[in-house]
Amino acid sequence: MIEPLISVVIPVYNRPDTLKRTLDSVVKQTYFNLEIFVVDDGSDLDIYPIIDELKDNRIFYHKLEHKNANVARNYGIEKSKGRYIAMLDADDLWLESHIEECLKTLQFSQADGLYGSLILKNINTGQERIASVRYLHKDETMIDYLLSMGYGAQTSTLFMTAESAESILWNPVLNRHQDYDFVVRYSKQYRLIPKTEPTVIYLLGESKELNIDFNSCIQVIRENEEDISPNLYTSYNMNMLLLARRQNAPIEIIEHYKKEATYYKEYISFYQFLIIKQPQTEEEQLKCKDEYISYISEIQLE
Repeated sequence: MIEPLISVVIPVYNRPDTLKRTLDSVVKQTYFNLEIFVVDDGSDLDIYPIIDELKDNRIFYHKLEHKNANVARNYGIEKSKGRYIAMLDADDLWLESHIEECLKTLQFSQADGLYGSLILKNINTGQERIASVRYLHKDETMIDYLLSMGYGAQTSTLFMTAESAESILWNPVLNRHQDYDFVVRYSKQYRLIPKTEPTVIYLLGESKELNIDFNSCIQVIRENEEDISPNLYTSYNMNMLLLARRQNAPIEIIEHYKKEATYYKEYISFYQFLIIKQPQTEEEQLKCKDEYISYISEIQLE
């Protein structure tokens, strides 16, 4: 039986050290029939020596003008010739059996795509824990699932038919929540199922990109807000408000999250209300209390 060709798409921007580690985990896969696209999103550093050092003719290197990872992902998908696409970020790792297990799971289930559990590994302590995925509950939307799970559909776990990947593609204008956006759109057109056995390692303790593109986050949530349950909408916007404050985001971003966090008044506790309003004096605290009581009264009248 001929093994189908599987295309691995790895976007990279600088970080040759992490790319080397990532590529090592790919070339050691128990499944051999791979084409591996390393798509360089206009790195300032020289990435190619890492690839040349491996001497593996399954690896193809393409350097683009710097835009973002989604543009690089789409380029790799569109260049691919495999029957299946496996996504991989340049700072994640695969266990040696990852591709083999993904292919078996997808073929057995006759689904179009997979999202998978993660091994969260702290590189400083070596400690590991599992972030497990699951099937959606009855009547649960994909965006609700993702917002409730956090690691619900991490990019490096995604494995799908090439036809479906080419049909959906990644949104090239998003710099954040791009995985949420892709998975939600994918799940509306194709059958996407969980692979519960973890074969992807997500490394903790390394410096990650700290700058948050809040406008991308806002765009994705706005496009899906009708499918988000009130309690998750409230908690999500509360968390983003705190993050925006920590990041010293522009005032319009902070005001957006303050407004959206109080959209469903019945889901706001007084403690959360204080966090949103941030009263600085006793007089302001009393004013907040009166305002919160007014909130409750409005809910009761409704």
